[in-house]
Amino acid sequence: MFKVMGLIRRRGDLPPDAFRLHWRTIHRGLALRIAEAGLLAGYVQNHKLDIPVDGLEIVADGVPELWFADAEAFAALRSHAAFRDGAFHDEPNFMDISDYRSQPLTEEIGTGAPRRECVGLLKAILFLHEGEPGLPGHGAVRTARQTRPATPLPIKVAPYVAVETSWWHDLATFRRAWADHDGPARGLLAEERVVFWPGDPSPPADWRPVPPTRAQA
Repeated sequence: MFKVMGLIRRRGDLPPDAFRLHWRTIHRGLALRIAEAGLLAGYVQNHKLDIPVDGLEIVADGVPELWFADAEAFAALRSHAAFRDGAFHDEPNFMDISDYRSQPLTEEIGTGAPRRECVGLLKAILFLHEGEPGLPGHGAVRTARQTRPATPLPIKVAPYVAVETSWWHDLATFRRAWADHDGPARGLLAEERVVFWPGDPSPPADWRPVPPTRAQA
């Protein structure tokens, strides 16, 4: 399985609530066309929570987690009609396409509760450079780490070597662990919205035709 996280910035003139609504409704339906085409094998949306955290540089308004059968399936996405005639043209309707970056990742190695049991909990996502520490895990329900593979990709790749995710029962427990964190940090606190897990059937695609907004490369 090949996994990619995206770092999405909302379009500057779009209010945060409008960005979130568009992503979890219209764009979700268009992404499911890609699943119906047999390319997308799993899809989770992470919506940024507007919770201030001292010392945390917010690097995205949303982070999709996308699973594919392999790197070849991901590479095929860019030229497939299910993407080019739908989600590709919808992206400028809610996101800053000039600032979109992809983070290819190995599958996560986690400790604690199974990931499916963590849906609905507070989620922290940290993007790490070489040698940077993650978040102390005491009090976390689950912690996981993923690293960037050596697979070359013809896309704009984020500059991080690893991603650490953690799930927390409440904000107070997270803040106690955060107080022990040392060093720079980039990431976000997020609400995790599962569209479908890898290995599960995808929901039916609910979409409408998208007028062309971008030149086909």
